[in-house]
Amino acid sequence: MGTERLKVALALQGGGSHGAFTWGVLDHLLEQPEIDIIGVTGTSAGAMNAVVLADGLLRGGCEEARRRLRMFWEAIGAMPGFGSMLYPLSGHQAAAIHLDLTPPGLLWDMVARNLSPYQLNPTRHNPLRNPLVELVDFARIRAQKEIEVMVCATNVRTANRRTFSNADISADAVLASACLPDFFPAVEIDGEAYWDGGYTGNPALVPLLLRLPSCDFVIVRIDPVVRADVPQSVRGINDRVLEISFNAASWTELAAVGMLLTFVEQGLLDRARFGRFRFHLVESHELEKLPASSKRNNYPAFLEYLFEAGRHRAKAWLGEHATALGKRSSADLRNALQANVLAGLAEKNLTTAAE
Repeated sequence: MGTERLKVALALQGGGSHGAFTWGVLDHLLEQPEIDIIGVTGTSAGAMNAVVLADGLLRGGCEEARRRLRMFWEAIGAMPGFGSMLYPLSGHQAAAIHLDLTPPGLLWDMVARNLSPYQLNPTRHNPLRNPLVELVDFARIRAQKEIEVMVCATNVRTANRRTFSNADISADAVLASACLPDFFPAVEIDGEAYWDGGYTGNPALVPLLLRLPSCDFVIVRIDPVVRADVPQSVRGINDRVLEISFNAASWTELAAVGMLLTFVEQGLLDRARFGRFRFHLVESHELEKLPASSKRNNYPAFLEYLFEAGRHRAKAWLGEHATALGKRSSADLRNALQANVLAGLAEKNLTTAAE
C-alpha cells in the first residue's frame, strides 16, 4: 500500500516578471511525488501561474503542469518588451539593470505621465491574452472539482475585492487580476471595471481557506517588503508605493488569519473548524535586492535566472521544512505583523474588531 500523499494548497503573490521565481518554486514542488496540490489562489502573475498550473495538473498531472508552465513563461519571454534590448547579457547581469534609467524606460515614463492606457491602447489589446487562451482550458477548470482555483481583482468603482473561483474563472478574470492601471485599460466583467487584485488581496487567502479540508497551506511571497534605498525618481516612487500597498493587503489578511489562530490556541475558537491548516512561507530576500523595474523585464535569460533561483529556494525550503508538512506549521502567522511596518495600525484594527 502506497503512502498517502500530502494535501497542499498554494497562495501565489503577484510581482510581474518576478512571477518566474514562483514558476521555479512550483517546478520543484511538482517534482515531489508525495505532494498533492488540491488548491491554489493567486493574484496578477500569481493568478497566471495558478491557472496554468491547475490546467496542467488536470490535463496530465505534475509533468504536464511543469511543461505548460515552461511554455507559458517562454511565451512571455518571446514578447516584445523592456528586456528586448538586453541581449546578449546573462540573466544575472540583466537582473541588475534599472530599466527605468534606460532610453526605452525614460521614454515610457514621459509618455505614461501624459497619456493614459485608454489613449495609448484604444483597442484594449492585451498581449497576455494569447498565451492564456492558448495554454489554459478555462472551461475544464470551471467544470472540475479536483482543484480549488481562485484569483482576485479590484472593482474600480467600489474598491471591493472580487474573488473568481472555479465557477466563474476565465481569461478575463486573470487579465483583470493582472491589470495595472498605468499599463492597461480596466478589464470589464459583468458590467464592472476591474484593476489588479494586488490592491485588495495579494493573493486572496480566506476565500480559499474556507473551501479546503485540513491541509498544508504554502504561501509563495515575491513582492519585496523591505527596500534598502529610498526612491527618488517619479517611477521609483510610484513603484515603491505600489509595493507597499500590495504588501499592506496581503499582510493584513495574513494577520487576520493569525488572529484566528491565536483565538484557537486560547480555546476561544473550535480547533477542528478553525485550526485545521498548517501554514508555510517560501520567500527570497534576494528579490528585494533587484530593481523594482525588473518586474517589467521579460528578457528570457532573466526569466530563466529567476526560475533557477525559485527552484533553488524551494529545494532549500524543503530541506529545512519537509518534516513539518502534514504535521505542523513552519510559519507563525500569529506574529506576521510584528515584523511589518503596519503592525500597530493593523493590530489595533483587528483587536477592535475582535472586541
